[in-house]
Amino acid sequence: MKRLYSEVFPYILSLVGLFWWLFGVSVAMQCTSPPSTPLKYTIVSARNATGHWISTMKLEHEGSENVAGPYEVDVEHSTVDCGGSELVHIETTVRSPPTRPQPGEGYELLPGLGLYKFHKDLDTWYNAEQTCVKEGAHLLVLNSDNEFAVLKKKWNDSGVGGTYLHVGINDFDKEGTFVTITGESLNTTGYMKWVSGEPNSGNTANCGALNRDGYYVDSYCSNRMSFFCKK
Repeated sequence: MKRLYSEVFPYILSLVGLFWWLFGVSVAMQCTSPPSTPLKYTIVSARNATGHWISTMKLEHEGSENVAGPYEVDVEHSTVDCGGSELVHIETTVRSPPTRPQPGEGYELLPGLGLYKFHKDLDTWYNAEQTCVKEGAHLLVLNSDNEFAVLKKKWNDSGVGGTYLHVGINDFDKEGTFVTITGESLNTTGYMKWVSGEPNSGNTANCGALNRDGYYVDSYCSNRMSFFCKK
């Protein structure tokens, strides 16, 4: 079996290398121009001085700050009895991590939180949400005290006055029951801080706003305020 394995294995590896080449995977590292694929596969098989076949397989990828996490590699090795001979099967699976979303113009990536853009110009709640949608984002919905603390500093550093910001919550569907811009309960967001007694304006104030202390209030949708868009 060992003899059969040593004679056949180099050809199996050669076929694997050909497969990768046919599908456009580079077989050599090139630093002078961008690769056509983020994965590079090389395979070298040769007989050493003692007569043993030594095969080296290498899979490389370009590092990038836009990749959200490490590559994962699983290797499975199995054998099958084929009427007195043994077939060796080696299968490698490479999982690439997702690509981080790229900031749009004016957006800032805040590590561990997301992409944000502060719009200083005052506008109505409806116009603010439409602005965010056009940028592939949505009005800010808070998820944690830490997120508010980071954004409050951005708000203060901007020099923009005013006590309130538009946020992506409303009670359009059921009076007094505020949900996110995507229709989810505030309970699912991890952030449900209201000014004492709020919401309290009945069906005349159906949009959400956030004060500088990090508390929500119900607000008239026609009020003009600054706002954060979030991706």
